[in-house]
Amino acid sequence: MIVRAALLLATAALGIAAAPAPGPTAKQFTALRVAKGEKCPPIRKLACAPLGDPTEFKCSWQEQFKGKPWTTSTALVARDGAGWTWLDDGPRCSSLPQS
Repeated sequence: MIVRAALLLATAALGIAAAPAPGPTAKQFTALRVAKGEKCPPIRKLACAPLGDPTEFKCSWQEQFKGKPWTTSTALVARDGAGWTWLDDGPRCSSLPQS
């Protein structure tokens, strides 16, 4: 019984350690979008999947420009110390139609 409990505990610990690092939160992703000094529309449905490198992610989200339907966008981001950075120069919110 003790051996079985120890085995289950070891298996759980290995499963937690093997889990990939999460991508940016919605708050972190929004901060990254506006860090370029651009005015970006609201987003929803942010989902980030790891690429080959565990610090790099492909993120997709929906954004809504004023009076327009929600549209899907994608970008590549990477963990940069405690923060995040664009791998593909990120979205250009100001160059997109805002109204």
